[in-house]
Amino acid sequence: MSKKLIAFLLALPASAEIIYATSYNDHTVTSLKLDGSSLTRVSQNLDCGSEPTWLTLDKSKSVLYCLNEGWGGSSSITSYRTSVSGTLETLDVLSVLKSPVASTLFANNSKLAVAHYDTSAFTTFSVADPTNLSLLGQQTYQLTAPGTVPERQDAPHLHDAILDPSKKFILVPDLGADLIRVFQVDDGAAAATAVTSIPTIAGSGPRHVAFAKAGRKTFLYSFNELSNTISGYSVTYKRDAAPEFTRLFDVPSGGPGTTVPAGTKAAEIEVSPDQRFVIVSSRGENSLDIPAFDGEGTIKSDPLQVFAVNQQTGALTHVQTAPAGGRNPRGFSLNKAGTKLVSALQDDNRVVVYERDVRTGKLGKVLAHATVGSGPNNGPNYALFDE
Repeated sequence: MSKKLIAFLLALPASAEIIYATSYNDHTVTSLKLDGSSLTRVSQNLDCGSEPTWLTLDKSKSVLYCLNEGWGGSSSITSYRTSVSGTLETLDVLSVLKSPVASTLFANNSKLAVAHYDTSAFTTFSVADPTNLSLLGQQTYQLTAPGTVPERQDAPHLHDAILDPSKKFILVPDLGADLIRVFQVDDGAAAATAVTSIPTIAGSGPRHVAFAKAGRKTFLYSFNELSNTISGYSVTYKRDAAPEFTRLFDVPSGGPGTTVPAGTKAAEIEVSPDQRFVIVSSRGENSLDIPAFDGEGTIKSDPLQVFAVNQQTGALTHVQTAPAGGRNPRGFSLNKAGTKLVSALQDDNRVVVYERDVRTGKLGKVLAHATVGSGPNNGPNYALFDE
């Protein structure tokens, strides 16, 4: 291939990307097209119920799953057929236990595991046929007494579900019980089996967790909502047994020696695709001033904190405090290349896409932004790249 042809191909504009965003109180799943510095709305879908929240994408089958927490009515899971244009075709809607807040695919993407916050439950579903979703199993939990923070730990509150790197276990942080519940999954089994629990610091309230692989080593990071801390664990896999988790450290969400204002709540945690960085978001901190998106003055923004992962020990080194693009970044995600981050700002009705330096892990300039939702606090709570 000639140098002139290579230069020509590199100069071609990148193809547009699709981003999906849920609006917790606006009852919509919005499809956005990212084309260079432009982020425009393609379509909106109302079939994910009254409070659309978490999104799980099966790219191999062009299927998107949306959880409806259903605080204002019944809760549900909606399956969609995705398209190159970004429009969504509704395939099925299944009523489920109240307050599903997070989900993950497992068993070669034939099953979906769901954490339920208010109903203290863990459920699994068959999604082998996305036009015919069905319940496989349900496990409900109770507390014998309220936890260290009784107003938030009056019952088990399961808040996330992620598949481990071996694809044999699902981890479910329980904010109310100060536990991370571990379930073993088998491709042939009808449901998941509870095998162990990881105790967390009393009153920490684990919200979301993420794994990082460093060579042959595996680390787990828990982002704790009530204590606004990150807990790190080493993970040791055993033949025919549940993994062992050894707690290594606990650090404030802003790094060692930092504090956050009263009312701050930990939100999302992500590990970069190259497994070298951890990024977390906080809500209610409002600690940064950034240029307003309409060009007039400044606005408040919650932070995104970036940490480098020590590939030998799993320790975290604070790299950057960056703006999330506004208030209440309830959810964010990275593209697969790790070159972009999309942030959902629930209190500001805004989705913001930032550039990201893969080498340093730092976030850079705003690439694009769009208004999603209408009215006070009706903005997006989660945003996900379609890839």
